[in-house]
Amino acid sequence: MLKNKLIPIVLIACCLWCHNMKSQNSSSLQSPEKKVSLNDILNLANKNSLDAFKAKRKYGVNYWQYRSFKSSLLPKIDFEARPFTFNRALVERYDSQQNIDVFRQQQNLNSFANVSINQNIRTTGTSVFINSSFNRLKNSGDFDTESYNATPIRIGLIQPLMAFNRFKWEHKTAPLQYQKAKQDFIYELQTINLKTVDLFFNWALAKKKVDIAKENKVSAERLFKIGKRRYDLGAIEKNDLLNLELDVYNATTSLTQNGQALEKAKAALKLFLRDGLPDNVAPELPELISDMQIDIDQATNLAHTNNPDIINLKLKKVEASRDLDKAIKDNRFDLSLNASYGLNQRANTFRDAYGNLLDQQMVSVNFSIPILDWGERRGKIKTARMNKEVVDIEFQQEEDTFNQDITQKVMEFNIQKELVSGALKTSEIARQSYKITEKRFLSARVDLLNLTSARKAWQSATESYIQSLLNYWKLYYQVQQLTLYDFINDIPLKQDFDTVLEN
Repeated sequence: MLKNKLIPIVLIACCLWCHNMKSQNSSSLQSPEKKVSLNDILNLANKNSLDAFKAKRKYGVNYWQYRSFKSSLLPKIDFEARPFTFNRALVERYDSQQNIDVFRQQQNLNSFANVSINQNIRTTGTSVFINSSFNRLKNSGDFDTESYNATPIRIGLIQPLMAFNRFKWEHKTAPLQYQKAKQDFIYELQTINLKTVDLFFNWALAKKKVDIAKENKVSAERLFKIGKRRYDLGAIEKNDLLNLELDVYNATTSLTQNGQALEKAKAALKLFLRDGLPDNVAPELPELISDMQIDIDQATNLAHTNNPDIINLKLKKVEASRDLDKAIKDNRFDLSLNASYGLNQRANTFRDAYGNLLDQQMVSVNFSIPILDWGERRGKIKTARMNKEVVDIEFQQEEDTFNQDITQKVMEFNIQKELVSGALKTSEIARQSYKITEKRFLSARVDLLNLTSARKAWQSATESYIQSLLNYWKLYYQVQQLTLYDFINDIPLKQDFDTVLEN
């Protein structure tokens, strides 16, 4: 009988041993998680995120606009041709013999070609041109005739004397717009960094909560087993045992919930990185930048030099001055000079059209002045001048707000280091306190309420530390975004814009 009773017990023990060995083997086959740093994730975000691609395309638009402006300062060569124009129609003509208008049939074949070179001069607003043209006309009817008109060369200029010179103002605004576009791109990369920091620390906090929940579950199960033995010995009451059992269920539920939150945080990061996050990785919390203090005056000067918002304010001031100049020039008297000199000839043969060339000269001075417009032009000038004054006031207001913002961010960053250090110390103390309280609970010197309170204090302190670390790095990247300066390496943020266009 004893032998028959031992057989089931041995079988159960063997099954438990096999299950335990299988669990150990599966856990040993699973490779350990690889740690990834915040810098690793930032590099992936700047490479893979859709925000990065969008920033590159926005820069590309501004780059080609600036290239178009640079090209507008170079000579342009145009070729125009109408090699075949056939016309057959009844047209109204005057008959001098009968002193009446009559309809006559007209049929002709016309060919035309022209080559021109145009150059705009930025300083004076002058347009200089050189062209060469050729025209062949063949009439058919009662009499067939053929004639040629050739202008081998003609040189001329158009010079506005009192008009608005758009070339001069484009030379001021276009470089500012392109400079702003480059700084905007670097600024957008810092916006991506800030999004990445948020997602990374959400992931890190969720991972830390899972680690704490696992440790809580193991601790709760161990304490429950000890509690059952102590209850059997009569050392604790039934309600204490039930509370320990309840802790096991709560710890299991907490682990499940935190596991779901971890998967959600990791999925959000993978979506932002467009599946660029490797599998089987875990976040590695970044350390503090030891003893870094940012000088407020230095940060303000760097922001005024590099920040695209400041460049945009300067651009608005230039554009307001341009609009005022245009309103004044367009609404006063207009004076311009047109002049050209060339050689041309008309003949019945192609060869004769290019022989015995005659001078072709033209000079004209155009002048117009308003006599009575009931104050319309004066109103436009007043409007433009007041708009400029509004822009000047807005510039001062936004500059003051910007200075206040950068000062506030730098001050918060310089203080945040102490807050992180304090939160880390609090977390370490809370953990030590929990371990001591756990030992005292096992020796029956404190009750379950004190143990639970110590565990919650440790968990809260750990989460506060991670949150303070998040605030530290967010503030750093906010200051870096405002100044476009890398304070860690003490260098300005730069970008190889040739590779940006290639990608």
